[in-house]
Amino acid sequence: MANFWGDIVVAVLHVIPVRARPGRVERERARLAALAPGVDVHVIDLPQGPQDLEYFVDDHAAVGQMVDVLPGYVRTHGIGAVSIGCFYDPGLWELREALEVPVVGIGEASLLLAGTVAWRLAVLVGDWKWVSKMQANAHALGLGHRICGWRSIDRSVQAMQDDPEEAYRAVRRVAVAARDEDHAEAVILGCGALSGMAERLQEEVGMPAVDPVAAGVLLACALASLGLRTSKIGGYRPKG
Repeated sequence: MANFWGDIVVAVLHVIPVRARPGRVERERARLAALAPGVDVHVIDLPQGPQDLEYFVDDHAAVGQMVDVLPGYVRTHGIGAVSIGCFYDPGLWELREALEVPVVGIGEASLLLAGTVAWRLAVLVGDWKWVSKMQANAHALGLGHRICGWRSIDRSVQAMQDDPEEAYRAVRRVAVAARDEDHAEAVILGCGALSGMAERLQEEVGMPAVDPVAAGVLLACALASLGLRTSKIGGYRPKG
């Protein structure tokens, strides 16, 4: 991939809002650094966080920890933008209120970027339970009408991490169904655990496939490079 940032080094932070498995932070950092040469990509998890965010009640623990940890981390490391690594986009409003720098969710970023390359979008998720909240987020973003289908592979986050190749086969199967039955023109991988599969999927199914983590981090890179800051007039005005 071309280095769009040239010699300008910006720093972005990608937060895995759970207690990551051993080695995941390092693997994610290496992969994202390769996607954005010239960008100082930081990746952290929440060591005291939940195992995953499949259930809404776990969001609260993750959001509280991010609100506590991220302001200091952003100041200390000169971070220019933050990406939240869960398709639910947990804590998006809270962190935009708490931080001066832009904050993007990988769900929001995926929908925005996919909408530039196709009109009819399909979102591929692990479990049908996830769809209600993701669908509400898509409608709040004004893109709900662009989604022609939600497809589930009926697997938990832990199962996808245990056997990523088997998860990929399931993703490919529902992507083909979305293309042929829902008439989708592009697919979005609707979970951070599916990140890294998009390039292969795109080649095999013949339509754009959006990697959510890459979308979130690269959008954060663009915002940091532009020097944008979160507006504090109105909705994101901080307490006090």
